[in-house]
Amino acid sequence: MVNRSKKKRLFLLLLLYAAVIFLFRIWYIREINVPVIRNDEYGYWSHAAWFSGHDWSDVLSAHMNWYSYGYSLLLTPLFWFSHNLHVMYKAAIIGNGICGILSFYLCLSCARAIAPKIKTWILATVSFMVMMYSSYLTQGAIAWSETFLYLLVWLLFRLFLHFERRPDTGSALLLSLCMGACYITHNRTIGILTAYLMIVLFLRLTDTIGWKLFFSLLLPLICILFVNTDIKTYLCMVEGFGLKPKNGMGAQKEHLLSLLTPEGWQNLIHALGGQFWGLMTSTFGLLYWGLAACVSHTVRALRTKKADRHTAFYLFVLLASIGTFLISAISLIDPPSITNMHADTDLSYFFYTRYNECIIGILLLLGFWELYSCKKDRKFLLSTISAALLYAAACVLLQDSLQQVTDTWHYRPFCAAGIGFYRLFSETFSMRCCVLIAAAGFFILVLLLTFYKKHLQHLHLTAACLLLTAVFIPTGLYSAESGTILSQRGKVSCGNLAMYGQLKKVVGKQDVYCTLDDTKNYRIAYELQVNLIDTHVYSITLEDLPVLEDNYFICCSNGDLDHIDGTDYYLLAQSNAYTVLVKGDALAREIAPHTEQQLKNLNDINTP
Repeated sequence: MVNRSKKKRLFLLLLLYAAVIFLFRIWYIREINVPVIRNDEYGYWSHAAWFSGHDWSDVLSAHMNWYSYGYSLLLTPLFWFSHNLHVMYKAAIIGNGICGILSFYLCLSCARAIAPKIKTWILATVSFMVMMYSSYLTQGAIAWSETFLYLLVWLLFRLFLHFERRPDTGSALLLSLCMGACYITHNRTIGILTAYLMIVLFLRLTDTIGWKLFFSLLLPLICILFVNTDIKTYLCMVEGFGLKPKNGMGAQKEHLLSLLTPEGWQNLIHALGGQFWGLMTSTFGLLYWGLAACVSHTVRALRTKKADRHTAFYLFVLLASIGTFLISAISLIDPPSITNMHADTDLSYFFYTRYNECIIGILLLLGFWELYSCKKDRKFLLSTISAALLYAAACVLLQDSLQQVTDTWHYRPFCAAGIGFYRLFSETFSMRCCVLIAAAGFFILVLLLTFYKKHLQHLHLTAACLLLTAVFIPTGLYSAESGTILSQRGKVSCGNLAMYGQLKKVVGKQDVYCTLDDTKNYRIAYELQVNLIDTHVYSITLEDLPVLEDNYFICCSNGDLDHIDGTDYYLLAQSNAYTVLVKGDALAREIAPHTEQQLKNLNDINTP
């Protein structure tokens, strides 16, 4: 009876955690409607549109580079059931919530494997804290690949732990397939992919696995990589992206070549230092303790020449972390921007941590247990001093550079949760504020996780988890609101969405030409296409409009109206910055009964 009651309480606790994880990932679902935020979203939705029979190439291909199609496969079924982007986008956000719940249970399963002697409710509480990491909440409000990618990476780690315990052919094949799925979802996992290949080779060279398992771990992955190359080539051609250098490894050629110069290495060190500093700040030092756990287990195995049950796993996480940090730093260093500092330099070059967040979850989990298992001994003191020195070195490395940056508007708000919590206190960036908050948070964690009486350890551990969760939630939601939701509200308040709605009612099978304004703002064309799923939208310049033809619609900036000449242009809808025109008298007469207001000839409007 007692065991049954405990199981019931545990079930209710897990249900509560899952509900909270889901809730905070869809927190803003009532306020979000369509993907009007970032190019990344349009890239994923364009693949999904193509897979479902829609051709958006005339809008997206001209101004956008390649995006992986793994997440697009998840979005494709939405086009089968609805052509209303308001509904489809909300469904994608709900999908983020579901991915969050699944990631929580995978995290809990990993925690069980790593710390089997700890009670399940404690493991669940720690896993809940990990899933509430602020950047995870921020990504939940956006319909792009991040949250789905995190789920796949958690699955990869869980399958690796399962393979360690039961190294059979079935486990190897699943692990290999999952690694391939991670890569086709986002190529930034190339760091994890490299670590995977290295660890498989290491296991074979040390005779830990036989040839059968070796090939089982590699063949499915190799097949996926080859097929992925063909699919990418096909999509680049048929969707109009083309095989441009930016769509392949050529995109990083300049970055890699810059490493042949002293300035390039200086920029790389700055980028790595910025990532380390930002992630240490946002995790109160748990990033360091996660890496320390991986190093500690690996060094112990090398020293004793005897691997324990999870040595291969810790080595895999360590290599994956190092690979991901390096890929992130190399892909983001821009020699002119970092070397020639000026006031409006983008802060993202120094601590753009989004690329690293796919492996942050496991480091949070391992770091929490490493700090919790540390005693008040010489090892703990040396580790703490090492963490402080590394953090101080990163601060010194960045201090001179960041003092020259005054225009923090260029910092990308959706990554604010990944560098600290200053945005809750100030709109201007302050390294000193971030350092003080990080130091105070780490000090409290040390008190809670290492200085306690035996009979109070569960209370202290729970308090530490709740403290982190209490900080992660508001910063994550604030970052989501400032970087995402405010942009959504802006599209509504400026009247763009209402303008698209009026056009959608009458567009039928006619084409729509979206002209670029003086700022070359391509996003208006993207927004127009995703709101008119079945309509062929063209993105062109005003000079290239087919003025000799009739029966189509034009979306242009309000400033371009004076440059449009002719008697057969009629105003259909208008927002604060853009206007939709009807080209052709016949089309204007056809749609007139279905418009909300009377169509006005453009010449009549322009006449004083």
